[in-house]
Amino acid sequence: MKDTLDLSRTTGTATLALVCDAPTRAGFDPGDPAAAGAFGREGVALAHLGDVRRLFDGVALDRVRLALPGGLTGMWLLALCLVTAEEQGLAPDGLGGTTYEERPAATALALRLRGDLTAYVSASLPHWAFRAGSLPGRGSPTAGPGDEAAAVAALARWRETREESTDRQGLADPYLWPSVRQSLDGLADAAIDGDCLMDATLDCVRAGVTTGEWAHTLRAALGAYESPAAYAHGVPASPAPYRTGRHRAPAGVR
Repeated sequence: MKDTLDLSRTTGTATLALVCDAPTRAGFDPGDPAAAGAFGREGVALAHLGDVRRLFDGVALDRVRLALPGGLTGMWLLALCLVTAEEQGLAPDGLGGTTYEERPAATALALRLRGDLTAYVSASLPHWAFRAGSLPGRGSPTAGPGDEAAAVAALARWRETREESTDRQGLADPYLWPSVRQSLDGLADAAIDGDCLMDATLDCVRAGVTTGEWAHTLRAALGAYESPAAYAHGVPASPAPYRTGRHRAPAGVR
């Protein structure tokens, strides 16, 4: 990340491309059986806000432009970056960048996410844009032997501590933000009721929700599924049958 920033400064504003692995782009956490064998193969795995904090450690987000992938987790990745910028004291309208849509899907969930994200950006992010095509830069393996097991263990520690620490609540009083369970319930309600998903997604990020928990809740509410293999090989997966009803947070989430 920092090497890319230094190289880009010679030609103007730095652009940082956030190249994620296939499980992150498909909405799965490290260790999920659906993501077996794909961890860190094409980019970095981002499971929660803490991962993005570490990724941008020492990077002033008001001095760079971000390039993010779109797809199922395009909204989630932008929300992670917005909350990280918020913790740096940067207002939403101070963050600049582009979301790249390489393979737009036509599932109910994909269309809903794209519509809500477009509406939020239009209203709140004057320096953010959308572009069809591939993300600048090429993904490369980032995981070595033992890295996936370490990521699974780190994720377990995050889940154990996220509601007790102010670091898991956007550096504010924990009572100012909903809990993990409350934020996921709010996300499910927004999905069913037709409210903008971005506001609920930002609450999820601040509460410490993981990539997999966020995507699972939306799949349960709106019934779309795409496997990491589909993202890795560029082949659209068939959506799961559409489901209705109010679905709550994944089992075991507080």
